[in-house]
Amino acid sequence: MTVEVVETNRIAFLDVLRGVALFGILLVNVFSFGADYPAWSGVSDQLAWQVKHVFFETKFWMLYSVLFGMGFLLQTQSPDYTIARSLRRLGVLMLLGCLHGLLFEGDILMLYAELGVLLLLLYRLPTKWLLSLAILLALSFPLGHLLGGDRGDDWPAENAAEATFWLEEDRAESPLAVASFTEVLAYHAGFLPERFWADWQYPDSGFLVLACFLIGYCLMRSGWGVMARLAPAKSVQIALGLWGLGLSLMAIEGYWSATMGYAPFERSDATSMQVLGGDLVYLVATLSLTGAWFLSVWCWAQSRRLVGVRGLIASAGQMSLTGYLTQTVMFTTVFYGYGLGAAFEWGPAQVVGFAVGVYALQVVLCHCWMQRFRRGPLEWLWRCLTYWRWEPMRR
Repeated sequence: MTVEVVETNRIAFLDVLRGVALFGILLVNVFSFGADYPAWSGVSDQLAWQVKHVFFETKFWMLYSVLFGMGFLLQTQSPDYTIARSLRRLGVLMLLGCLHGLLFEGDILMLYAELGVLLLLLYRLPTKWLLSLAILLALSFPLGHLLGGDRGDDWPAENAAEATFWLEEDRAESPLAVASFTEVLAYHAGFLPERFWADWQYPDSGFLVLACFLIGYCLMRSGWGVMARLAPAKSVQIALGLWGLGLSLMAIEGYWSATMGYAPFERSDATSMQVLGGDLVYLVATLSLTGAWFLSVWCWAQSRRLVGVRGLIASAGQMSLTGYLTQTVMFTTVFYGYGLGAAFEWGPAQVVGFAVGVYALQVVLCHCWMQRFRRGPLEWLWRCLTYWRWEPMRR
């Protein structure tokens, strides 16, 4: 089986996977403006929240992080690769992340830039050492949660009335809902720069991001040939197995959440050992579902189904940095008080519909752009500053 290449230095599958991941990141991020509050108790809202939690939450930043590690391997194999150039690349990414972080607290670019430097120090180690380190880093979540305890806040609410009160309070007082543009920038400036070691005992920690970098790097270094030789039927079989395992474990996590008060991100009412068990279940479920998404897109990329749709999504994947940052511009304009003021007003069902609409618009616009230009505007800027030379833009 051959790997489809869209340019001399692009692998089509990776572009499609980036395009799919772009939607998952968007869908999770739009919940940050009040849709994750338990006050939204309607059937459609609860269903939308469960879809986000089971299929997308944690899975898609993991997917993007694996892609970062795979892309890093391709960069090191470039004939003109130098460590200095990699450091410039990461420095530009850090700058973009800081600017993005002034608008949105959920920026991940700063984390990627910081951990990219650590990857530069580690990547020459043998594959088995890197994978062993990835396992240890992943275990920092359940073991750290056991030793470090919960975040120590009052979340979640004790009952629906308290959750509704919190939602109304944030509508009236949150900087996201009432602050001006400059006040929003000042508010978020207090969270800069990102500290990758913060929240190290939780599923969104920098240690887990680095673990995914290492998995992606090792996959590209040692496993790419194995994947390329897999028969399509075998790839489908493995993907279905991962879906089955991941969804079964997420069902167990949901049951424990309902019956024991376990929560991976919030305060848990369960015992320490129950929390440890829940964290291990959630970690394995998340890794399984991340792998299921990865292999499902791989199977699609090797098939002849929905080729036109795949091309549209690949265009978005080629512009994933531009897409990621313009998503923030769009949803902050809609949600923040200086824009349309929808923060804490829209529930899960509404924000999921919004995410689908924004992504559909992005896919079309990215496809039109890539018909005329070699790269997205921010990808072009990133490349120019990395190579410190003017790069051609038009095709």
